[in-house]
Amino acid sequence: MLEQQKTFGEALAEWMRASGVSAKRLAERTGYKSKTSIVRILREEGVHAGRERLLEQLRKQDLLDPAAYASLAQALEISRAGPTRARGRMCLRRLLVGRRASELSPSLTQALEPLRQARSARILLLNGCRVELTEELRQILRQRPAHIMEHYVSVDFSSERAMEALCAILAIACVPAYACAIREMRPNGREELLGQDMLCFTAQDRDGVSTDTLVLFPGGDDSARVHTQPSSFGLFDFLRRILVEGDFQPAVGAYATQEGPESIVEAMRFCTELERGCNARTVKPDVCINEVPGAVLYAALRDGGVLHHFPGWTERQMRAQLEEFFYYHDQRFRSAFESGRMRGRIVSPRSLRRFVLTGRFDSPFSAIRSFTVAERVAILENFARRMQHGGGCPLCFWNDADDLTMEIHCFENVGIIAFPAREAGGLNVNFQTSILRHPRMAALFQECFDDDLMRNCAVSPSESLLYLRSLLDELRAAP
Repeated sequence: MLEQQKTFGEALAEWMRASGVSAKRLAERTGYKSKTSIVRILREEGVHAGRERLLEQLRKQDLLDPAAYASLAQALEISRAGPTRARGRMCLRRLLVGRRASELSPSLTQALEPLRQARSARILLLNGCRVELTEELRQILRQRPAHIMEHYVSVDFSSERAMEALCAILAIACVPAYACAIREMRPNGREELLGQDMLCFTAQDRDGVSTDTLVLFPGGDDSARVHTQPSSFGLFDFLRRILVEGDFQPAVGAYATQEGPESIVEAMRFCTELERGCNARTVKPDVCINEVPGAVLYAALRDGGVLHHFPGWTERQMRAQLEEFFYYHDQRFRSAFESGRMRGRIVSPRSLRRFVLTGRFDSPFSAIRSFTVAERVAILENFARRMQHGGGCPLCFWNDADDLTMEIHCFENVGIIAFPAREAGGLNVNFQTSILRHPRMAALFQECFDDDLMRNCAVSPSESLLYLRSLLDELRAAP
């Protein structure tokens, strides 16, 4: 992970001081005619290829220990992308592996306590684009189904701020009670207010008493300023009126969950519509059911006793649902492996290995029995065949030490579906209503996927194919 914030020139200067190497001596050791080129690199001048060449020469001359090489390689990427953009990309990487940049301050944690205890609450979050905050609010909303939340986000032209906003939204967008609206910041009289970070909620306790709470997030010391007053004074309604009139455009809509097989069919139908005619990028820990050949999946569902998981459904009714399900499944399978559109996937190698060993997905889907060894071989062979022949399935594996904990699907010019991986794959799901519809945010994720995640966090396509083949050899050798 790019946790350090040094540019290549800064990291190189630090290494030179620690190693007692002068610019002249370094130039001599790495094949430069004079120290001028080294000095230019230290000043972050010149083209990026010059920095890459110097690092490669340092490696070839065996001048760096592994820790120094890793530090310079990270700094090289910061210089390539730019410090501001690199900080934003670090935010996305932390989200994907479930690592927080920092914990909530004690004062902010205490300010959220009334929400945890309230019988019902309405929540307004203005900006507050910190993943650790929206993750905490996500947990509160899941524990308190009577709570609802509206998130208003102002973004400017800063890629770092936009990425922070994207990550904060993706961390909570899957919750039914969450709605988000986004506005592009522009000079007017309201910018000072609408650019602030604040949380306001009106909460009703178990005695029916309602209280409005305003929480202001400061800049430096990370302590929250909290003001509380009776709801009859109208603080919450006043602030909400300002936000509603603030030219925010809906981006994620609140919704009600569905129950039963219809929700699964609806999810497949909606994802089919999203994928049609769109380039797509996906970060996903596990194999997805739409990437399993239809005949194999049908056998696993039939043998899994799908009727037992939906009491009250007759065999005829379930057969009709399955027919519709497999119609959309076939469309998505073709889109994944045969489409001429760009398909990018990053998958966790450890999760795939667990699937190979057990025949089950990480995310529980109890209506599907474990896949047999022969079925697992067929599933992986299809991946390998498409990877080898350059079909519609450019699959690569995550190479970071931390495993993936977030699943994200991005559809070009449409939007993004995201949820914690452990919450994916359940029986009662509805992806249609948890999509972030915002072209700029989708484009931002695509840029980071292509220029950062695939470049720095995934092993190469050829290495991915080798890993997949090793799993196949292991399966074929199984008794």
